[in-house]
Amino acid sequence: MRRLTPALIVAAAALSQPAVALADCPPGSWFCADEAQAPAQPPPEADTLPPPPPAVEVVEEEDEALPPPPARTAPQVRRSQPPVVIYQPAPQQPQVVQQQPAQTQIIIVAPGARTHVVRRHHPAVRVTPPPAPPPPVRVMAAPARLRTPIVVPAKRRWQPEWGLNLRLQGLSIGGGDRRDNGAPSAHPDAGMGGFGLGLRYRPVPAFAIEGSFDILGGTDYNGFDRVETPFSLNGILYVNPRSRAQFYLTGGVHWSSATVQSEDADPRLSPTRDGNNFSAEYSYFGGQGGIGLEFRVSRRLALNLDALAFVRHRTDDNAETGPAEFIDPNTGRTTNTSGGGLFRGGLTFWW
Repeated sequence: MRRLTPALIVAAAALSQPAVALADCPPGSWFCADEAQAPAQPPPEADTLPPPPPAVEVVEEEDEALPPPPARTAPQVRRSQPPVVIYQPAPQQPQVVQQQPAQTQIIIVAPGARTHVVRRHHPAVRVTPPPAPPPPVRVMAAPARLRTPIVVPAKRRWQPEWGLNLRLQGLSIGGGDRRDNGAPSAHPDAGMGGFGLGLRYRPVPAFAIEGSFDILGGTDYNGFDRVETPFSLNGILYVNPRSRAQFYLTGGVHWSSATVQSEDADPRLSPTRDGNNFSAEYSYFGGQGGIGLEFRVSRRLALNLDALAFVRHRTDDNAETGPAEFIDPNTGRTTNTSGGGLFRGGLTFWW
């Protein structure tokens, strides 16, 4: 114990003195003292709470840069600035959108100076949709040109037709004959008229046959009162049967009977039973021919106009033994052959 007491005293004295740094002291050794110790300083300000910030002044700027803050001689404390947050809207459908300008807020904080808050207005963003794609172009090859044969429409097959003709007619007798003294040979009042009907059968478009019956009355060539009833059979040949206005030629034969009367005595007439008048009866056979026009008003109705000339001869019993019907006043010759013209107009109903 006595031996350890001096050693403890020496050790305590050594600890109370500052250690001298060795030249070859390794860095970071705990037992190596610094060559010069810095004077004691107060703790850094970073550990202390900052003073309350001064009043904030909001400055609205469009796109102008802020002037740099004034330099300070005092030591500045580096503080990290808040990040700039940019919000990008989600993509929208391609359409025209009027978007309000977004505001980006930048806060500049300088110790000991006024805090500046800068709000920058971004221009409005117009999203214009892309132009619509052009419509698809359809390329069609031209069809091959086909030669279509010309088809002639089938003609309607002709059907035989029946027709009923109703007509009015006038008769001209010997109006051109003259006596030696210039007077007409025929009686000045000579002329006859009447009506008739005919039944026609048209088996083909260009031809028809007709049987007709007529009644005529008036004053004959000799001035006698005459009533005549001819029956005729004619053929009709149509020149243009497909047209609406159809020209035709007609001709045929006829049989006729006539009764004549007069109040005056005449060698060609016989007294009647009552003795008041004189009369005679004649029969004829002859032929006729002429031209006409049939105008089809419709399929069932037609108008007819025609003109015929006829020649006939007496065929009754007294034609050979009795007096002749006609006497030429200039030469005195007699004949039982006569002729004239017949003009007719009427309607034909076809079925």
